[in-house]
Amino acid sequence: MKKLIVAALILSGASLKAQHDVSLDVVSFAFSKYGLGYEYALNSQNSVGINFNMSSKNAFDDMKVPLYGEYKYSEMNIIPEYKWFATPNKGNDGVYMGFYGKFRTSSSKDNVYAGMQDTIPVLGKTDVSTSGISIGVLTGYKWKTAGAFFMEVTFGVGKFISNSVTVSDEANIDKLTTTDFDQDNYIPYVGNDMAVDLRIAGKIGFRFGGGSKE
Repeated sequence: MKKLIVAALILSGASLKAQHDVSLDVVSFAFSKYGLGYEYALNSQNSVGINFNMSSKNAFDDMKVPLYGEYKYSEMNIIPEYKWFATPNKGNDGVYMGFYGKFRTSSSKDNVYAGMQDTIPVLGKTDVSTSGISIGVLTGYKWKTAGAFFMEVTFGVGKFISNSVTVSDEANIDKLTTTDFDQDNYIPYVGNDMAVDLRIAGKIGFRFGGGSKE
């Protein structure tokens, strides 16, 4: 029992000495996204982290669907990442480069569509859910203050290696000879064909533990 207590105290002490960065993505507010980030320092030049954000607006919607009415939209992204800092001064700060992955899922409810079937106008509603996985590279800069606060900008570009779309009313939509419904409105394509993932983030954060090198 004593050995377990000693081990727990050692692990607790190691955790307090470790460096943890917690951040809020303030730039994403402009796109109706709300993002949180966590980063763990492996050493002064390497870190791993994870970002989590949610959105109530589809940034890739070309506005064809909402012409017939509003719909309910939600999106979630989970983004693990690795960063290498080129010339850190205060531990995990300055210019960095790295890699990231992203799991994206979205849900759109009550999407109104219009079409024709045997010269008869048809108006209907459908739910659309999507999921996708992307991988990419990133770069950015982190400004660390003399205290615990920091600011950070990140830019990343990647490629979706998988995308899936589920349409609840697909059977009825397929019967229409003409329709304004396009499921590509619900997946993050750049243009019409390129499954490119773009990341832009501007964060403010707080650092726990670790040591600052002035």
